[in-house]
Amino acid sequence: MVSAPSPPKSDKQQWFSSDLAILCCLGLFKLLLHFGTNHQYGYFADELYYMAAGEHLDWGFAEGSPLTPAIANLSRWMLGDSLFAIRFFPALSGAGTVILTGLIARELGGGRLAQVIAAVAVILTPGYLFVQTILTMNAFEPLLWALCAYLTLYILKTERLGLWSIAGLVAGIGLMNKFSIFFFIISLVIGILITPARRLLFNRWFLLGSILAIGIFIPAIVWQINHHWPFLEHQREASLYEKKGLFQSAIDLVLQQIILTNPAAVPVWGCGLYYYLFTRSGKRYRALGWSYIIIVGWFLLFEGRFYYLLPIYPMLLAAGVVFLEPKLQRYLTWKYTTLLALIATGLVLLPLALPILPLETLIGYSNIFYRRPTLYKSMQEAAAEAPWHFRLMLGWEETVARVAQAYRQLSPQEQSECAILAWFYGHAGAVDFFGPTYHLPKAISGHTGYYFWGPRDYSGDTVLSIAGELTFLRQTFDSVELVATTTDTTSLGFNSELPIYLCRGIKRPLSESWPAFKYYFEQPTTNPLTAELS
Repeated sequence: MVSAPSPPKSDKQQWFSSDLAILCCLGLFKLLLHFGTNHQYGYFADELYYMAAGEHLDWGFAEGSPLTPAIANLSRWMLGDSLFAIRFFPALSGAGTVILTGLIARELGGGRLAQVIAAVAVILTPGYLFVQTILTMNAFEPLLWALCAYLTLYILKTERLGLWSIAGLVAGIGLMNKFSIFFFIISLVIGILITPARRLLFNRWFLLGSILAIGIFIPAIVWQINHHWPFLEHQREASLYEKKGLFQSAIDLVLQQIILTNPAAVPVWGCGLYYYLFTRSGKRYRALGWSYIIIVGWFLLFEGRFYYLLPIYPMLLAAGVVFLEPKLQRYLTWKYTTLLALIATGLVLLPLALPILPLETLIGYSNIFYRRPTLYKSMQEAAAEAPWHFRLMLGWEETVARVAQAYRQLSPQEQSECAILAWFYGHAGAVDFFGPTYHLPKAISGHTGYYFWGPRDYSGDTVLSIAGELTFLRQTFDSVELVATTTDTTSLGFNSELPIYLCRGIKRPLSESWPAFKYYFEQPTTNPLTAELS
């Protein structure tokens, strides 16, 4: 008996069996790329900080929301303290971003070629390669923004209004990761309001999504209110400390996008913006194009940092390859030139985005691009010559070891009451993380979120200060003695030689004078609480 032939697969079935599998493979490649490289060098300054923050879980922190410290805590509980463990979830976020970009291209009508090129473009985006190597709030932004864009696009395409509730859930999680997604959400809503799609907003599902987003976010807002809005204070100090002027800030914002997104990808995402704003097939999704214009306006107005725009590019890259796909399919030269350009420039920039080269080779390679070759006498001095984003992965344990040497010179009585005061959250996090190996107590710091964890009941009679302004220290303590120095690799306002001071005899108890230690960007140079006693 001859069996009847199987019915042909539907387009949906074919997509799930082939295109999605290819996107998952590309996502897996991105995941393995991070797994194979993210154990190099050392912990990034922010990773040390977020691991410390994970030990002080709360609904908010000086810089914003609590999700990243919670993830740091979860990583350590599940997998331990290794670099692989701490960077496991950022790598997953990277893989998810690749898959979502391909899905956006698919929903815009792109075929397999468009989906693959969009995914490859995201894999080779230097900004994503770096931020999804390390555990920071920025690691999860591309995934969360892309998911918001995908859901918005899908609603505009299908008018399945019930998905607004899912979009609200994602937006709430995004806000609990980093406040900057607020600008993207508002830009999307404004973009929809200025297009005929505005009718899709006035319904109970959009209201439900808004309530979900606000409900998830309320604990973080309450924390900010109860602590007198440290996030706004942080942003205000950032603007004063890094103020460049509107013109210089605008030039910096624009030029940095070229490097962060891969120079060869700029024409692609530029075509994506054109697709949303000016083509007939992109008319339904015009709100996404307007959202980019609006958010650029926001960041120019508020002089946002150059990497604030980085999470928005998956939706533009996907639209760009969909716009180019007919030409890429028609002309083999276009197809291969586009792919080769993306891959070639991506590979050239790869060592500046991923920690893959030995330190000496990295310094020489980076010198080719943007600095003169320099000579150094030790590995720690070499670390100080590495590109700034890798520099913040280097030298932490060496600094802690130097602090431990100074600590061991103290008498047992002094050690029992000694506080280790760090003036940069990276050094404080390093003491907290590496300190147990060297039998050091936990650090205290007035820098960013560390300030809110207080002085840990130390009296302040004996303090080892890692850096610090001498005038401030002398106004605060009866005696200040330089007991050690070490090479500083952070280049965040300290000298190349990082001093370690032994301070004795605090003039006012540490619990009373603690507010004078608070700062976000510029270290206090005087202590107003004790200056009159000097």
